[in-house]
Amino acid sequence: MARTPDPSEAEFVRRVREPRAPSAEPGRHLARRSAMMLLYRTDLISLDSEEAIAGYATDYGLEMPKYGVELVRGVVANQAAVDAEITERLDGWTLDRLGTVERAVMRIGMYELQHGEVPGPVVIDEAVELAKRYASPDAAKLVNGVLAARLRAVPDVEPDATEEARE
Repeated sequence: MARTPDPSEAEFVRRVREPRAPSAEPGRHLARRSAMMLLYRTDLISLDSEEAIAGYATDYGLEMPKYGVELVRGVVANQAAVDAEITERLDGWTLDRLGTVERAVMRIGMYELQHGEVPGPVVIDEAVELAKRYASPDAAKLVNGVLAARLRAVPDVEPDATEEARE
């Protein structure tokens, strides 16, 4: 698969701001999209993540969702572990070879699989949808493959099963 070129920041912001029906983006989806925007931006122009979070409302004219802030901070704080797991599953690729959008989407998805409270299939579906919308269908397939490989290697544990095991 060829490397997907990054859209210019202006084009990326235009696509992010396209109107959608209010019900089309429930809370966590919007938070993931917002986190992707910030991780994209911090990666593309070497901007500090805390500066990006602080400037989000001014830069994009939108309030940064709380879960989006948690995702950005979580990815940045755990980036070495997140990137290591992604790289392990890239099958001949490197993170540098990926487009900036793909990297941001994969980092969010991998972080959520490692640390999140959201079921793995939901995390993967959300990441694939972001990749389809902001990268390409081929990128979406790669995101799906990498995150699904992680989920197969480390299956979700149901919260109820965890609670029962502790008792």
